[in-house]
Amino acid sequence: MFWETADQVIQREVESVRVRRVILDQLEGGHKSGKELREAIRKDMAAQALEAGAEKVNLADFNVTDPKLYFNTKRLEELGIITSRKDSQLRKFALTPWAVHSVRRVLGVTRPIVLLTSMSRPEDQRPFVTWLNDQKEFDVAKVHVIVEDRTFTRGSSRDLDRYLPDGAKAKWEIEWNDLPVDSAGNFDTNIPGDLMATQREIDKIIVDNITQNDLVIDLSAGPPLIVLALSLLAMHYSITAFFVRHKEGETALTRVLPRE
Repeated sequence: MFWETADQVIQREVESVRVRRVILDQLEGGHKSGKELREAIRKDMAAQALEAGAEKVNLADFNVTDPKLYFNTKRLEELGIITSRKDSQLRKFALTPWAVHSVRRVLGVTRPIVLLTSMSRPEDQRPFVTWLNDQKEFDVAKVHVIVEDRTFTRGSSRDLDRYLPDGAKAKWEIEWNDLPVDSAGNFDTNIPGDLMATQREIDKIIVDNITQNDLVIDLSAGPPLIVLALSLLAMHYSITAFFVRHKEGETALTRVLPRE
């Protein structure tokens, strides 16, 4: 059986019906009312007329009926790409979180990059910073480091900048996120952890960042339970994930797009 990726579903919809491209483009910037969507579609229709050779265009000549808007938003809702809710007298539409990154890739929209990573030991900081400073794949603005809370509390430094080469300056903001050992687990002390609890904690970070940022997930290091949770969330939200292998002074990056 052939399963379409989220990117393929959205690509098909925006290529088959231009109005759906306009709707998704508007919602990528935040929730919109039906009135706002109709106005954006009208402007796009006028722009199309000009592109087709019309010498003069009057916006009032273009009408977007409620049934036309409803037909297209209903289709996108049925596919799970957007949601709607009644807000006072208006109906508001928004992208579903899992579709945000796919919509951006299809429409060619970019946002500042936030990298989610993890580390098992304090010693993991040096190779990570070396790679982050040298890599050209992602222009990272902020890094969320997700760790089991006991690992980095025994006098270990959390100053990633100290591992930068001489003369280099950090180009990113760092935020540490401590997960309780009961959630993240600790294999050295045989604490199994709780995958669902770990996933919920990381999901909060994703939800807080997904609207204004493009997220990228590093699966290279970290406790097994945290890495597994990151992998599952990358698939759920269609977030680009990657794995970096450090060997004999060289690094190799394997890039993964969920469900491909």
